[in-house]
Amino acid sequence: MKNKSPERFSFYELSLILGCAGSADAPEIFIGKGLAMLYDGHRELQKILQKDTPYLMEDFRMGFIRKGEIRLTVNLIEREYGEGAFAFIPAGSILQINEMSEDFDLCGIMIGDERLRAALGDEMPALCGGGTPFFAVRPADEDAATIRRMFGVIWDLVNKKHVPDATLNGVISALIHYYKFQEQLENDTAKHETPRGKQLFNTFINLVNTHAKNERKLQFYADKMCVTARYLSTVIKQTTGITAKEWIDRAVVTHAKVMLKYSDKQVAEIAYALDFPNVSFFCKYFKHATGQTPQEYRGK
Repeated sequence: MKNKSPERFSFYELSLILGCAGSADAPEIFIGKGLAMLYDGHRELQKILQKDTPYLMEDFRMGFIRKGEIRLTVNLIEREYGEGAFAFIPAGSILQINEMSEDFDLCGIMIGDERLRAALGDEMPALCGGGTPFFAVRPADEDAATIRRMFGVIWDLVNKKHVPDATLNGVISALIHYYKFQEQLENDTAKHETPRGKQLFNTFINLVNTHAKNERKLQFYADKMCVTARYLSTVIKQTTGITAKEWIDRAVVTHAKVMLKYSDKQVAEIAYALDFPNVSFFCKYFKHATGQTPQEYRGK
C-alpha cells in the first residue's frame, strides 16, 4: 500500500493489488458505481492490510466478521472483535490494524457518498452524518442472520445484469436502517450501563476525532460540551488514565502520520494543514510524540 493515498483505499485498490480478480483463486470482489463489495475474504488481506499503519476511510463501510479475530485501533480507541461482530465505519474514520488471526475473514461493503444519498434520499439517518462514531455490535442470532441475508441479496444483485439502481439502492437503504436499529439497541443498553465518566469520554473523543486537525486547545472541547476545561480534564484522566491533552495530541499525530505516509505534501504543507504556526514547531511536536522526526517517519 505504500505511496497509495488512503483516501483511495477502496476495494478497487485491493483488487488491483491482488492482481488476480476474476481468477478461480481471487477473492469475491465487485467494483461498481459508488459501490464496492468484498463478499468473501482472502489470505492476501494479511499482506495488503499492513499492521501498525493508519488508513483513512474515505467512504462508508459496513461489514461483518465471518471467522477469526482482529485487534485494531479505530479513531484512537483500540478494540478487539471476533466472529459474528458487525461493524459500521463512517467516512473519515482512521483505522489501524494491530493484529489479525491467520483465519481472519470478512464480508464488507464500501458505499460512496453519491450512492448513499441516492439510496437514502431525505431519510439519511444520523448514523451517516458527519462526526458519527464507529460502532460494532454482536447482535442476537436472529438479527445476525437477517443482516447476513441482506448482504447476500446485495451480492446477488450486483452480479446480475441490468438490475435497476432503484432496486439495489432499496436493499442498501434497508441494510443501513437495520444497522441503525442495531445501533439504537446498543445505545439504549449503554445509557443504563455506561458510567457518567465513560459517557463524557465518548463525547469528548468523538469531538477530538472530528476537530483535532485544527483545534488542539482543551477549552474548545470543554466549550462544545458545556463543561469547564478543568472538570473535563479531571474526568478524562480519572476515566482513562490518560490526560485529555494526550488524547488530542494522539489524534493530531495520527492525522500527521496519514499525510506523511500517503501524500506527497511537503512537511511544511502538512504543518500548515494541521494549523501549526511553523514547520519547526510541528517537527518538535511530532518528534516529542513519536520519537522520530516527520522525515524519519516518512522514510521508514
